[in-house]
Amino acid sequence: MNFIKSILGKTKKYEFVFDENGKHQLGGDMPTDFIIPNNEFKSNFQYLGFINNDDEVFNWLPFKLNLICPIYLDIDQVFLDYENPNQPKLLYPKNTSEIGSAYKTLDLNSKVIYEAQKFSLREFDGVTEDNEFYIKGIAGKPHWDQKHDIPICPKTNNKMKFVCQLTSWNDVPTKYTNVVAEDDYEQNLFSKMNFWSDGNLYVFIEPKAKTVCYFIQNT
Repeated sequence: MNFIKSILGKTKKYEFVFDENGKHQLGGDMPTDFIIPNNEFKSNFQYLGFINNDDEVFNWLPFKLNLICPIYLDIDQVFLDYENPNQPKLLYPKNTSEIGSAYKTLDLNSKVIYEAQKFSLREFDGVTEDNEFYIKGIAGKPHWDQKHDIPICPKTNNKMKFVCQLTSWNDVPTKYTNVVAEDDYEQNLFSKMNFWSDGNLYVFIEPKAKTVCYFIQNT
C-alpha cells in the first residue's frame, strides 16, 4: 500500500526542450507593457523569458510569469510581488544599492539582453552524471546544487511552490550588452545566459499571494 501511495504521489519531472513552436521562452526582449521594479541594483534586473500558464503543466500558475532577476549580483533571495503581473514590486532585498557583485565594471546603466529561445517541456527521469551538462531547465521537482531550500513567502509565511530551475547550460546567447569586462574570461560570461558561471536559478511562487522568489545555487 505504501509503495502504491509513493507511486501515485510521485512528482513528475520535466526538462526544457528547445522548440520553435513552444509555449515558453528563455531570453528575448522584455514585453513593452512590462515594468521593472524601482531599484538601485548594479546592472538592474535581467529579463530571462516567461513561463506560460496555457501549458497544462503550469495551469496552476495564476498568470503568465515573466522572469526577471539581477543574476550578476551576489543575491541571496529576491522576492517580488506580482499582484500586478506586468508591474511587479520588489519586496526583498530593500538595500539594493548595497548588493555587491563579482564583476567590478557593472553599474546602474549596465544592460544584458538575450536571444529569444522558445521551448516546450518533456517528461524525464531527472538529472544524472550523464545528462547534467545538457539540461537547459527543469520543472516539476528541483534538482538541488546545494541544500534543499524551499523559500517561505514573506506575505503569508507559507512554503512556496517550485516553478522552474534554469541552468547555466541552456546555451541562450546574448543579443546585446554594453558591459565591458576586465578580461576575456569575464567578458565571456556575458556572452550567454548563466548563473554565477555554473549555477542554477531557482524560481518559486506562492500562487495565492502572487509572490515570486528567485535565488541561485552553484557547486
